[in-house]
Amino acid sequence: MEIPELNNVYGLIDCSGRMKEFAATLRRFRDAEVWLKVSNFDGAESIRMEIADASFQAYGDHHSQFLFNGAIAGDEEMVCEFTRELHSLLRLAGFNVWFEIYDRNRVLLETLGTYFGNRHQ
Repeated sequence: MEIPELNNVYGLIDCSGRMKEFAATLRRFRDAEVWLKVSNFDGAESIRMEIADASFQAYGDHHSQFLFNGAIAGDEEMVCEFTRELHSLLRLAGFNVWFEIYDRNRVLLETLGTYFGNRHQ
């Protein structure tokens, strides 16, 4: 199965200065390849996670919160199961995390966690 071109999972994670721990936790998920990058321009941190059937990126939103969005290959149940598993791993590691999962028509399938970010008006 091919990874979709558009994201089907959108999320938010609170790293609270624990980006290296976040990257290490992601590496334990399905043998993921994970890259932590720090911008030479402004010091902004980002993380990229690649797995055979998924691709995710976390990039700074504000303060310790990072947008954590990705694309997962598979049918709706496979996408939801993958995201539930990832959500559970991150929660067990002590991260506050929230995800919304969408189908190919951009219809919301499931929400995991409680939204904790700032909604823009």
